[in-house]
Amino acid sequence: NSSALNYDYSGAERNEIVEVFKKLLQIQVLVLKVNQQYIASAAQADEYRTEPAFKLQGSYRNMNKMVEKVSAVMNKQELLQMTHDHYLGEAQLLTQGAEENLLKLAELRGNMSVEQQKRWKQIKQNFQTKQQAGQQSAEVTQRIVDNIEYIGKELNKLSKISRAKLDWVTQLRTKK
Repeated sequence: NSSALNYDYSGAERNEIVEVFKKLLQIQVLVLKVNQQYIASAAQADEYRTEPAFKLQGSYRNMNKMVEKVSAVMNKQELLQMTHDHYLGEAQLLTQGAEENLLKLAELRGNMSVEQQKRWKQIKQNFQTKQQAGQQSAEVTQRIVDNIEYIGKELNKLSKISRAKLDWVTQLRTKK
């Protein structure tokens, strides 16, 4: 509604302003999704994860960097490419996990290719297999520790019994 504007913009200017704001809102939705996923991932303990940790951030800094590049004439594909390029740069700063973070981003955006879907599924399956192996390894380690502790207690009991018998034998010899 152009009557809500303080300045009497031309029709073309109003259309340009509206198009820019539409794109900014799309970026805002993406940044919020990324931020929500980052927070949820950070709050989750490693042993309960079903997929790798999500480390890309959705912050006002990310929003500002992308907003600077928006123009009214960008089409949907160009906007997607710009946001992808931004997060590609962010992912390259990660020490590890860039691929899985970019795949999760594509999932959040809802624009995964068939190849990406297959790769993401494979990564999650591998991650879950490693998680299970790690949990099994931890269980085995705990059983070993428990058994060693039990053996130690039993040896301590045997030692006390042996000392008592030795004392008894010593007492018998001294009485003779």
